[in-house]
Amino acid sequence: MPAEKVESDIDGAVPGKWTMDFEAAKKVAAEKKIPLLLDFSGTDWCGWCKIMEENVFTKPEWQAYAKDNLMMVLVDFPRDKNLVPEKYVERNNALKSEFGVRGFPTFVVLDDDGATELGRLTAGREKSPASFQKELRGLFRFRSGVLEAYCASLGAEAGNAYRAMIAELAAKEEAAKQADAAVEVAQKKAGTAKDAIARYKKEMAAFRADQLKGEEREEYEKIKAKLDEARANYFAWQKNKTESGAEAVKKQNELAAVMRLYEQQLAEF
Repeated sequence: MPAEKVESDIDGAVPGKWTMDFEAAKKVAAEKKIPLLLDFSGTDWCGWCKIMEENVFTKPEWQAYAKDNLMMVLVDFPRDKNLVPEKYVERNNALKSEFGVRGFPTFVVLDDDGATELGRLTAGREKSPASFQKELRGLFRFRSGVLEAYCASLGAEAGNAYRAMIAELAAKEEAAKQADAAVEVAQKKAGTAKDAIARYKKEMAAFRADQLKGEEREEYEKIKAKLDEARANYFAWQKNKTESGAEAVKKQNELAAVMRLYEQQLAEF
């Protein structure tokens, strides 16, 4: 019997029910003062996503909890493009970039302002509605309203001291976020520069090859033909391979070694 699947609304949002409509969910969250759970998922292919769906999100205990405590947004990246309306495709990509999501599922928890990130949760085979709720409650301690209530309970001096700590933590988190963004930009620039170097090296190699004459030229063309054949064999194998696991890795390494050999020989001209 197939596992029960989570149903998700396309438009509009109500507490405790999954929706693709992030803007509607933010609006309701602000009105009702409840946090948001963003599920970055690949619903029709991601194994861990399906495990969380089966073990947590389809359970009555989860649904009973969520209807009073959460706005839930599905940010889906399925293989079947019909599963996500066109109007959400670009927005989903933008959210993935904004939150730096690199794997699925990633659960991003936001405060009721729809912007302040409280933390992130991941999938797990042993997770249950109760354990996932416990993880969420751990993050909810950092909600602005909860923090302010805690500060007020401490009295003026201690409360102000803790508020200062909260502000300092926020500053450090923002600095870390900006540093991560700078690293990402630098990595892209480095990648672009390395690509340019590789292209220029090819141009230089082609220039040297054009200067070859006689027997040297003939030998160069023979090796180049062998390299072209080796590359064709490599890509044909990649497309039609029947091996798997260690056997596939061994075969890939063998084919790649042949290409490297001819590349090295060409580089000597």
